[in-house]
Parts: sequence; C-alpha cells; structure tokens
Amino acid sequence: MYTQIDRILGADPHFGAADAIEARNIARYRLGLTVLARRFPDAADRFERLGKADDAALRPFLYDPVLRNAFEDDLLALENHRDDPSEFASHLAEVDLDAEDGLGPCERLMTPRRRPWASRGVGWVWTEVEPGSAGLPLARRLEELKDGTFSDMREARRISPDEELLAGLSRGAELLAELLPYAGSGVFPHISLVGLARAESDDGELYSLSGGDPLPSALFIAPEHLRDPWMTAEILLHEGLHLKQFDVLRTGSLVADPGHEIQIPWRLTPWSLTRVLAALHVYAHMVLFFAAAGEAPAGLRERFGEPPVTEDVGVPTPGSRAAVEGGYTTSAERAAYLGQQALEVHGEALTPAGRRFVEWLMDAAASLAPSVRTKAAREPVASSAPHVPQPDPRGYRKIEPVAVCPLPEQGQLLAFAPDTAKFHWLNQHAWLIYALCDGRELAAIQEQYAQHAGSDPAGLATGLAGLVAAGLVEPAIG
Repeated sequence: MYTQIDRILGADPHFGAADAIEARNIARYRLGLTVLARRFPDAADRFERLGKADDAALRPFLYDPVLRNAFEDDLLALENHRDDPSEFASHLAEVDLDAEDGLGPCERLMTPRRRPWASRGVGWVWTEVEPGSAGLPLARRLEELKDGTFSDMREARRISPDEELLAGLSRGAELLAELLPYAGSGVFPHISLVGLARAESDDGELYSLSGGDPLPSALFIAPEHLRDPWMTAEILLHEGLHLKQFDVLRTGSLVADPGHEIQIPWRLTPWSLTRVLAALHVYAHMVLFFAAAGEAPAGLRERFGEPPVTEDVGVPTPGSRAAVEGGYTTSAERAAYLGQQALEVHGEALTPAGRRFVEWLMDAAASLAPSVRTKAAREPVASSAPHVPQPDPRGYRKIEPVAVCPLPEQGQLLAFAPDTAKFHWLNQHAWLIYALCDGRELAAIQEQYAQHAGSDPAGLATGLAGLVAAGLVEPAIG
C-alpha cells in the first residue's frame, strides 16, 4: 500500500511533483526578471541575460540562498510600491553570468565543494568559505542570513563537516531516495544549501530547521543526527518538505487569512494557519515514512541498519495540554488534529487550493492510518455565492504593460498586474478570457468564448470580474 501512496504524494502536479513545481518557479523567476529589468534599467542587461538562460543554467541562480532572498525582497518592495535600491542587482553584479561550471554563486565560494546528491538536485554543503572570498558582499550576506535564521536560538554555531559527516549525509539521502522513490526523492530538487549547526531553543536542542523566507532553499542539521542513516533520511524528508512547500507557496496561495491562529495541544503558543498547513504537510508524509520503514526490504536493512522502532515524532512542550494529558506524539495523531482543525473548524480561512491541499494530504495519510481522517472533515464549508457584476458592454482590454509567461503543459498562464505589482496564475478558463480581452466589445468576446467554452454567461462574467479585480484587464473605453 505504501508504494501507491508514495506515488500519490510524489506525483500530484500541484503539490507533489517536483518538476512541475520547479517549472512554475522558473516561470515566475523569468517573469520576475523581466519586471525587474523594467524597474531597474541600469541593471536591465544582467536581468535580461539571466532570463534568457536555459533552465539548467538558471536553476543554480534561482535556488542560490542569497540571490533568492534578494530577488524576493525586490519583488516585495515592488508590490509595496517602495523605491528601494535593488539588492538583487547588486549581488548579481558580483557573479559571472557566463560561467559554465553549473555552480550557484554561493556554492562557488565554498572549499571544498561537495554535493551530497549530485544526480538529484542542486544541493550543496556549507563547508568553508574560501579565504580570499570571505570579505565579499555575497559571503557576508550569507553569514547575515544564517545569523538571522538562528536569531531566536541560544548558543547557535555552525559546524564544519568532516568526511565522516559528509558520508553520513549522503547515506541518509541515498536511503530516503530508495525507500520513497517519489515523495522522498521529490524533496531533493528543492534543497540548495545544507549546513550543520548546533543550537538550543525553548523546545530543546536543535535537531534541524529549514530557512524559509529568511534563508531560502536551505536547511541545517545537528551533526550528531548524521550517524544514523534512518534519522538523517527522516530529517531530510521533514525539512525538504518545508522547502518544497515554500516553492509551492511562491506559485499559489493556500490561506486566505494568513494571521488566523489555531491552538496546538502539544505546544504552548498558537500557530498561524500557514504554519498548521506546513506541519500537516510534514506529518502526513511521516505517516508514509514510518509505514515504508516498517516494511523496508531485507536488502535495505542490511545496508542501512534497522529502521526506527517508534513512530513518535516529538515530545510535547512542557506545560502544554498534551504534556499533561498525554497523546499527540505520533505523526498520525498530529496529522488528524491539524487536518480536522484546518477543514472543519477553520476551513473558511483556506483558499480553494488550500482545501485541495489538505484533502490531498488527509486522503493519502488515511489510506495508511485510517484514524487520520474523520467523516466530518469531508463536509464542504458553506459559503454564499459572491455577487458578480454584469460585464461592461464596451468590452475589455489588457492593462499595459503586459507581462506574461505561458506554461501550456500545465494549462496555466502566469501574468503580472502592473498597477498592483502582483503575479497571478490563470487556469485555462481564465487564460482563454484574458486572451479575448484585446479591446473587442463584449458581444465579440461572448461569441468567441462560446465557440471555445460553450454557452456559459455566468462563467464568463465571473472570469471577467476576476481579471478586473486582479488588475489584469479593464473596460475598453472609446
């Protein structure tokens, strides 16, 4: 059974398939470079040159932690209509865009250079910065982002890996890829930097953490956990899933109310709904991991040792309800609670994509642990149909300057709204309507729409209203 769930979790085109998620992120990166070139004409040449690179050459730049952080900051400043200088452009000016070694800019600073899963992604290990490069702005910024990532922890320090630790990292990655060839292997393309570190927090000593927004595409592991390949594999899956969800969220929203909070029985403080979905993403996959580990073939056990004998995934924080009353120590228990809260109690705060995301995870986990899924969680959230204004008979036109990037293989069009400086992902239906908004009158739009999509006045009206609200089209006046 677990092999089927491995495929389901690793191949979903929206949330699981690494190649599809990466294709959307590359499309967003290319369109973002086009937009930034317009915003910063002094750096336009470098933005345009990078945007014209093929996917293989672009990938190490997209997943470089410093460049990606700066890229996202530039886009955020643009969206908030701030006139900040481009940090992304300044870092890009440091690097050789014509290098053909396939290395990312920060990876190129390392000595020695190590890739623990060279055939599965662009992941590299933070060893040491070359002495001659330590003073470069790129190297200093990498250190700053690392320090910011550990700012809430005590006695945080990075550890330089030796050969034994590097070998342990590679063994854990090999085990994960063989145990779960779809869902497990699918996290590696989302991991760029792997660092080793020790630190302490209120929840205890550091096991591992992922960078997220402050240090994109990066994760850290406590070195002692690299001795056991099963522990290493579990950590790589856990943190790699967080980085995969980071990439998913760059190409679509799951939560309509990001500040919405939920009480967590095994923790003292509530979590945002965004964090709840991130944890559910991991725990649902951990149900799969432990099921696969329990049925690991003899050959795998001979090479990597015996799998874990417990499915416990963490100790409740002292003083929490779970610490006092018990429970909520396994991935299945935690997934059941988080999924129930997300769908039944707080479903109105999810986007339609967010509901699909939770349903996908809960259905997969419940196939292996039936207690994860409750019948009530399948009930849809009641909502009233929004009022849709009547379309303007004058017709519609695209708002200039038009900036789009099509992904026909995924049936999506990525479009940039110039007034709001936001990216929008249009499905085939919205894409069709957007294409018809070329200044023609409503009657002509309706005629062409009917030829391609059939007679559906309400669908057309809803689609037009959505494009207007997104700032992509406007009534054609005169």
